[in-house]
Amino acid sequence: MSKEQVATYQTRFALEDESALSACSHLFSSLERKLFADLMAKKSLTSLKKAYISDYRITARQFNSLHFQLKGKIQSAKTLQKERAKELSHKIISIEKKLSKLKGKQLFRQKNAMAKAKKKLHDLRELNKEDAVRLCFGGKKLFRSQFQAKDHAEWKKEWIEKRNNSFFSVGSKDETAGNQSCTLGKKAGKLFLRLRLPHSLESSYGKYIFIEDLSFSYGEKNILEALEENIKRSLLYKAKDPSFKELGRALSYRFVKDGKGWRVFLSVSLKKPPVLSKKELGVIGIDLNVDHLAVVETDRFGNKIKAEKIPLNLYGKTKDQALALIGDVSREIIEQAKISKKPIAIEKLDFGKKKKSLRSQSPKKARMLSSFSYNKIHSFLKAKAYREGIEVLEVNPAYTSMLGHIKYTRLFGLSIHTAAAYTIGRRGLGFFEKLPFGQEVSLLTTKNTTLLFKVPVRNPHLDRVEVLRKT
Repeated sequence: MSKEQVATYQTRFALEDESALSACSHLFSSLERKLFADLMAKKSLTSLKKAYISDYRITARQFNSLHFQLKGKIQSAKTLQKERAKELSHKIISIEKKLSKLKGKQLFRQKNAMAKAKKKLHDLRELNKEDAVRLCFGGKKLFRSQFQAKDHAEWKKEWIEKRNNSFFSVGSKDETAGNQSCTLGKKAGKLFLRLRLPHSLESSYGKYIFIEDLSFSYGEKNILEALEENIKRSLLYKAKDPSFKELGRALSYRFVKDGKGWRVFLSVSLKKPPVLSKKELGVIGIDLNVDHLAVVETDRFGNKIKAEKIPLNLYGKTKDQALALIGDVSREIIEQAKISKKPIAIEKLDFGKKKKSLRSQSPKKARMLSSFSYNKIHSFLKAKAYREGIEVLEVNPAYTSMLGHIKYTRLFGLSIHTAAAYTIGRRGLGFFEKLPFGQEVSLLTTKNTTLLFKVPVRNPHLDRVEVLRKT
């Protein structure tokens, strides 16, 4: 099974007086930005924690929440920077290959595009060398809109609100109710939250904010189970029963203000379910493509049982529409896995490689599978599989399309994509594909180019493949 999964649920709430919550949000948001500047200046985290607790009169747990949230943003930005650098490198190489064939305005435009790409690549590499990132708190889109804004004062008001509209409270299973700073409780059949304010705000607003009558339309069962488990852990700890260590679940909270008011997002670790799927029965291989998912079910020997194509065209869809479609498709695949009791085999998440493999498609089709969609399909499948006790096998996607095309398109009458899904499934079962022994294999690509695969003399298998192009 995959590592412990976390589910996030949300609900709206109303307060008669929101001033305390707004003051809390403004304080933590400004401290997060200051902490980012200090960390980028390579200051010691230990000394920063002592200084922030003393100077800004916050608790140790509140500082930990600031750092935990910021650390996630920094790590995400670093990953994106590295991926962006790879994309720019490929773009530069691609443009360099075209230059000799271009003239006039096209040549000028491509040279200009290459110069810009090289400048961006240089800047990214410098940031990566320094182990630094750039973050725009409030968002680049809103920041840049000031240059087109008719009323700069109105823009500035919106900018300040956007930069200070949220804060985070990290939880731990070792703490009361899974979170020391924000405690969930139940009173008269209703959930409530008690939010601890920083010491610096106590004189103005008191020690706590109480948020009553919380109701989660989805996930309340998991929330109540976590709450009961944390109460049981606390009782066992007081009774000095060592079994308390096996219980407890962290509850983390994010408060966000939007145009309609305040929302709270509650993240809770899910209880690990029993494993339903068995690799001994076979596997369901999945290949992600621009407008569909190719799905192939095998038996335990890696033989194909059935193959299908599930439409998933996200091009031109809104974010909510895309998420709804991805959810429906994920549910369909998980249901198939539950019935067959077989694990799912998918590619290891690497959008850079996936995007590179899509370059054989037309530019329009290559744009249809965005990094957002690719990540969401992976995360939805993993999350739903975890909750249903279905194992997810992540395999190296290298050469799966090529091998599937060579070996299985003609043999089983499969499309290139279902053949790739079949190869992924077999790889998940531990089988390794080999080229036909002692033969040269050719195939026709989408660009009307014949690829001739010549089997090396020293290694007749697929450890090394010599590719000869014939136009």
